[in-house]
Amino acid sequence: MRDALRRLAAVTTGDTRLAQDTDSDPLTAAVSAVNEACAYAPSWSALTWTGDGGPTRTDVADGTLPARVLSRVAEEGVRLFTGPGRAELRACHGPRCVLFFVRSHPRREWCSADCGNRARVARHYRRRRDAGEAAKA
Repeated sequence: MRDALRRLAAVTTGDTRLAQDTDSDPLTAAVSAVNEACAYAPSWSALTWTGDGGPTRTDVADGTLPARVLSRVAEEGVRLFTGPGRAELRACHGPRCVLFFVRSHPRREWCSADCGNRARVARHYRRRRDAGEAAKA
């Protein structure tokens, strides 16, 4: 499931860092894996009505707990890739980072402050190294 969601996120964001799979069509395989996981534990709403509290909604699902959790994660992935958040999905380009994030601010470039700090430190050391090599020449 994780690999399928990562593949779909890479396709959505145009991220080319993921190595090509041995599958002939990795996108079709990823979509099939997500759809299969969504069907693991069908869920539905149940209405309960108490005399003093009024109506309440409860989620009910078939299957084991791991199947329900996997199904819920797959369902949220489907909602992300088909909803308005899709346009804000980004790949983090921090050093050695493989995460994706939904951009909450127009200037946001990294998945976390830690990734941003690592990128700034790497850029600083790269500039110092390049300046040092230029001075030696």
